[in-house]
Amino acid sequence: MKQIKRLFMITILATVLTACGNTSTTAEEVSISLTITDQTTNTTISEDDFTVQAGTSLQTVLEENYDVEVTDDGFLTAIEGHQQNTDENIFWTYEANGEMVNEGIADYQVEDEDHITFDLQVIE
Repeated sequence: MKQIKRLFMITILATVLTACGNTSTTAEEVSISLTITDQTTNTTISEDDFTVQAGTSLQTVLEENYDVEVTDDGFLTAIEGHQQNTDENIFWTYEANGEMVNEGIADYQVEDEDHITFDLQVIE
Protein backbone atom coordinates (compact mmCIF):
# COMPACT_ATOMS: atom_id res chain seq x y z
CA MET A 1 0.00 0.00 0.00
CA LYS A 2 2.90 2.35 0.79
CA GLN A 3 4.33 1.78 -2.66
CA ILE A 4 1.04 2.71 -4.30
CA LYS A 5 0.83 5.95 -2.26
CA ARG A 6 4.46 6.74 -3.07
CA LEU A 7 3.91 6.10 -6.79
CA PHE A 8 0.76 8.23 -6.70
CA MET A 9 2.59 11.12 -4.98
CA ILE A 10 5.51 10.93 -7.39
CA THR A 11 3.11 11.04 -10.35
CA ILE A 12 1.30 14.10 -8.97
CA LEU A 13 4.58 15.84 -8.13
CA ALA A 14 5.96 15.17 -11.62
CA THR A 15 2.79 16.52 -13.20
CA VAL A 16 2.88 19.71 -11.11
CA LEU A 17 6.57 20.31 -11.80
CA THR A 18 6.09 19.76 -15.51
CA ALA A 19 3.23 22.25 -15.59
CA CYS A 20 5.24 24.84 -13.65
CA GLY A 21 8.25 24.36 -15.87
CA ASN A 22 6.33 25.18 -19.04
CA THR A 23 6.80 28.95 -19.16
CA SER A 24 6.33 29.41 -22.89
CA THR A 25 3.34 31.54 -23.71
CA THR A 26 1.48 31.54 -26.94
CA ALA A 27 -0.14 34.85 -27.82
CA GLU A 28 -3.75 34.46 -28.85
CA GLU A 29 -4.42 35.48 -32.41
CA VAL A 30 -7.55 37.28 -33.54
CA SER A 31 -9.06 37.72 -36.99
CA ILE A 32 -10.25 41.14 -38.13
CA SER A 33 -11.48 42.67 -41.35
CA LEU A 34 -10.69 46.20 -42.39
CA THR A 35 -12.47 48.30 -45.00
CA ILE A 36 -11.14 51.73 -45.99
CA THR A 37 -13.19 54.07 -48.17
CA ASP A 38 -12.94 57.63 -49.42
CA GLN A 39 -16.52 58.91 -49.44
CA THR A 40 -15.42 62.19 -51.03
CA THR A 41 -14.49 60.36 -54.24
CA ASN A 42 -16.72 57.31 -53.72
CA THR A 43 -13.64 55.05 -53.75
CA THR A 44 -12.89 51.83 -51.90
CA ILE A 45 -9.23 52.03 -50.95
CA SER A 46 -8.91 48.61 -49.38
CA GLU A 47 -10.83 45.58 -48.10
CA ASP A 48 -8.52 43.23 -46.20
CA ASP A 49 -8.59 40.50 -43.60
CA PHE A 50 -5.82 40.20 -41.02
CA THR A 51 -4.76 37.83 -38.28
CA VAL A 52 -2.97 39.67 -35.47
CA GLN A 53 -2.14 39.14 -31.82
CA ALA A 54 -4.90 39.90 -29.36
CA GLY A 55 -4.43 43.30 -27.77
CA THR A 56 -2.80 44.85 -30.83
CA SER A 57 -3.71 48.50 -31.25
CA LEU A 58 -5.54 49.58 -34.36
CA GLN A 59 -2.76 52.08 -35.05
CA THR A 60 -0.22 49.24 -35.15
CA VAL A 61 -2.37 47.26 -37.60
CA LEU A 62 -2.63 50.31 -39.86
CA GLU A 63 1.06 51.21 -39.68
CA GLU A 64 2.17 47.65 -40.42
CA ASN A 65 -0.07 47.27 -43.46
CA TYR A 66 -0.69 50.68 -45.01
CA ASP A 67 0.99 53.98 -45.72
CA VAL A 68 -0.54 56.12 -42.95
CA GLU A 69 0.08 59.49 -41.39
CA VAL A 70 -0.70 60.05 -37.72
CA THR A 71 -0.12 63.27 -35.77
CA ASP A 72 2.00 63.31 -32.61
CA ASP A 73 -1.18 63.39 -30.54
CA GLY A 74 -2.56 60.29 -32.30
CA PHE A 75 -4.95 61.66 -34.93
CA LEU A 76 -5.12 59.80 -38.21
CA THR A 77 -4.66 62.25 -41.09
CA ALA A 78 -3.98 60.08 -44.15
CA ILE A 79 -4.22 56.52 -45.43
CA GLU A 80 -2.61 55.51 -48.72
CA GLY A 81 -2.33 59.15 -49.78
CA HIS A 82 -5.97 59.98 -49.05
CA GLN A 83 -5.57 63.06 -46.87
CA GLN A 84 -8.08 64.76 -44.61
CA ASN A 85 -8.65 68.46 -45.23
CA THR A 86 -9.64 70.48 -42.17
CA ASP A 87 -10.42 73.59 -44.25
CA GLU A 88 -13.11 71.64 -46.13
CA ASN A 89 -14.27 69.65 -43.04
CA ILE A 90 -13.03 66.36 -44.53
CA PHE A 91 -11.95 63.96 -41.78
CA TRP A 92 -11.24 60.30 -41.18
CA THR A 93 -13.82 58.50 -39.03
CA TYR A 94 -14.00 54.87 -38.07
CA GLU A 95 -16.48 52.30 -36.84
CA ALA A 96 -16.00 48.92 -35.23
CA ASN A 97 -18.76 46.38 -35.83
CA GLY A 98 -21.14 49.05 -37.11
CA GLU A 99 -20.70 51.44 -34.17
CA MET A 100 -18.82 54.75 -34.15
CA VAL A 101 -15.72 54.53 -31.97
CA ASN A 102 -14.95 57.45 -29.68
CA GLU A 103 -11.33 56.60 -28.91
CA GLY A 104 -8.13 57.11 -30.83
CA ILE A 105 -6.64 54.40 -33.00
CA ALA A 106 -3.70 54.06 -30.60
CA ASP A 107 -6.09 53.20 -27.75
CA TYR A 108 -8.42 50.85 -29.62
CA GLN A 109 -7.32 47.23 -29.21
CA VAL A 110 -8.67 44.89 -31.87
CA GLU A 111 -10.80 41.95 -30.85
CA ASP A 112 -11.63 38.71 -32.61
CA GLU A 113 -14.09 39.07 -35.49
CA ASP A 114 -13.90 42.89 -35.45
CA HIS A 115 -15.05 44.50 -38.67
CA ILE A 116 -13.51 47.95 -38.78
CA THR A 117 -14.45 50.56 -41.37
CA PHE A 118 -12.50 53.78 -42.00
CA ASP A 119 -14.24 56.50 -44.01
CA LEU A 120 -12.83 59.75 -45.29
CA GLN A 121 -15.86 62.02 -45.37
CA VAL A 122 -17.23 65.52 -45.04
CA ILE A 123 -18.31 66.22 -41.45
CA GLU A 124 -20.96 68.92 -41.21
